[in-house]
Amino acid sequence: MSMKVISIINLKGGVAKTISAISIAHIFATIHNKRVLIVDNDKQGNTSKLFGVCDLDKLSIADVMLDKQIDIKNVIVKTQYENLDIIQANMDLLSANLDIIKNKNMSMQDQVMILKNTLDKR
Repeated sequence: MSMKVISIINLKGGVAKTISAISIAHIFATIHNKRVLIVDNDKQGNTSKLFGVCDLDKLSIADVMLDKQIDIKNVIVKTQYENLDIIQANMDLLSANLDIIKNKNMSMQDQVMILKNTLDKR
């Protein structure tokens, strides 16, 4: 069975990306009984905060972006909803993004594939 990916992307703030992602994830997990992994990729971490998993002392999407060898199972956190897990985000994502941009040894293709490759290991 293949993994399906839904991305909600818009450069503008305040267009309901977070609430749309949360709502879609919740519907798939609770009504359609699908396993859902939300990847919070926003440094503000509002999705992580909503699910009560925002913790600066735990691994986050920033760690995934910076460590190719990371075991994704150590980053995924269960939420209070069955079938709905999350990879949290926090302000560490800002510095991770800057580090990736500055890394001259990493091609644009490498940067794009970091998350996909890590999730494929799961």
